[in-house]
Amino acid sequence: MKYLMNGVDGHLGTAAADEMLTLVDPKDLIFCAYSLDAIKAENLNRWKDLGVTIREANYENYDQMVEAFTGADRMLLISTYALGETRRKQHRNAINAAKAAGVGYITYTSFNGAEIEEDTPLIASDHKDTEKAILESGLDYNFQRNMLYFDYPLMLFYPLAVTKLNCTWMSNMYDKKCAYVLRSDCGKVAAALLAGKGEKNRAYTITGPEMLSEAEFFAEVGKQTGFSISHSYCSTEELYEYWAGKGVPKTQQGDFSNSVFPPGICSDDIVGNNASILSGHFEKVTNAVEELTGRKATSVNDAVKDFYINMLPHK
Repeated sequence: MKYLMNGVDGHLGTAAADEMLTLVDPKDLIFCAYSLDAIKAENLNRWKDLGVTIREANYENYDQMVEAFTGADRMLLISTYALGETRRKQHRNAINAAKAAGVGYITYTSFNGAEIEEDTPLIASDHKDTEKAILESGLDYNFQRNMLYFDYPLMLFYPLAVTKLNCTWMSNMYDKKCAYVLRSDCGKVAAALLAGKGEKNRAYTITGPEMLSEAEFFAEVGKQTGFSISHSYCSTEELYEYWAGKGVPKTQQGDFSNSVFPPGICSDDIVGNNASILSGHFEKVTNAVEELTGRKATSVNDAVKDFYINMLPHK
């Protein structure tokens, strides 16, 4: 059995790749990235030394993917960072290439909300399209519907509030809650599903162990950093205007030259995810992390303490 993992150059893919090395013989693994230059040299060399096959597979290059995927029995399709039609085309390209290459199974890192039939939230609608494409392909599958990572508010939003926004934060989520999940936990789940530890042709909702509002999330972080964040609330339209005033473009194709966020973090992404939470659909907790990996999901408190405390501003 040969197992192929895409996106091993990214944070999620790296976590999944390293977990996969504990589950199967490295010689049965094929790791792919859109460019080998995008993989950290230390990872690339370490994986090669273990006997992993490394290939280039760009979601924009169908022929390259067919060649890279040939010989694999099971494949992990990690969602790209693009939004909208670009991401949908990339994913469908990869699915079609996998089928042409003889792959029989796909694990897809989807998103909570992709199962909503009508009025699907903006971000989840891309994932809904990819799930549909996998179903239409006739391949066996697992859909890994991840809850929002708490790595992003932890490493982007909280530091921004402390260092540039005078310990304030504007939101349109009010007291709605989300079972934020640690990205590395999602990586471990992806590896477990690819290795066959899940039930075939089933979707799993991947959450953290607790539901928190955004204010509660920041307060939990503040217990260890010493900074208290004051929340204000507004409508979705007003939040778009607020971030525009901070230089944040609406789309990923916009001008990021004056943005308080790094390129790629657009207001469609921020406000869209907030609107998803505002719908109430993210207020659920599952035991899928423990069911699939044998380890409990990481709490926000433990993640800050064990992984992030030295990266955060603290008193």
